[in-house]
Amino acid sequence: MPAQAYALVATFAVLSVVVGIAVTWVVGPRRRAAVLLPVAAAFAAFYLVGHRLGWSFGPEIELYGFQVAIVSDLAFALGAAAGLALVQRTILDSTRRRAAGR
Repeated sequence: MPAQAYALVATFAVLSVVVGIAVTWVVGPRRRAAVLLPVAAAFAAFYLVGHRLGWSFGPEIELYGFQVAIVSDLAFALGAAAGLALVQRTILDSTRRRAAGR
């Protein structure tokens, strides 16, 4: 794999961490461990949409020699991370309610 491909994957990894942290901060729960699943969901969205499925919506820019639809990729990553963070918060809230009800 060329160095440009590693740079692109590293860029998407950093963007996934940023998106995951931001979504977890907004949606909650605000715990360090709660960031892991939204970050993984964002990276999986980048991988599935951009690489595996090859979907390209909106304008594309050249990034490290590759044509990347970064706006739509970020939108999919944000949606995946937010969806998983909402599910995670719902599960944790219901678990807390059950534990408090005992």
